[in-house]
Amino acid sequence: MPSITVTHTSGKKYQQKISNGSHTVISDVSVTSGGDDSGLNPKEIALGALGACTAMTVLSRAAKRKWDVQSIIVNVTESKQTDPNDSTKQISVITEDIEVTGNLTQQELDDIKATAKQCPVYQLIVGDKRVDCVVTKK
Repeated sequence: MPSITVTHTSGKKYQQKISNGSHTVISDVSVTSGGDDSGLNPKEIALGALGACTAMTVLSRAAKRKWDVQSIIVNVTESKQTDPNDSTKQISVITEDIEVTGNLTQQELDDIKATAKQCPVYQLIVGDKRVDCVVTKK
């Protein structure tokens, strides 16, 4: 299972280094939120992870099935909407707009949409989950 370490950057108010041991990504918040705007904010990283995972999953499936996918762009947006079950609450709605270039049939496009929902990050977001938080003093 993946393991990620997030470390505060010394001397920076909010900047964080996100690392898997081999690669590092910088996260920060905007200047208006008190940061230096030196990297994507955490929500942007999460949405980007979903889009990247979707594109990789589709490209992998396309290669196996020999679909003519010449390029893929995944635009991921988040919006707020009134909860249909409770009008006093807002829910987040994440939309993936998948643009593919290639000679594809309608059936292949439908399969691409179904494939997007098989991406591991999609499953992490919508699937059953539990987040445990442990605080230790050093």
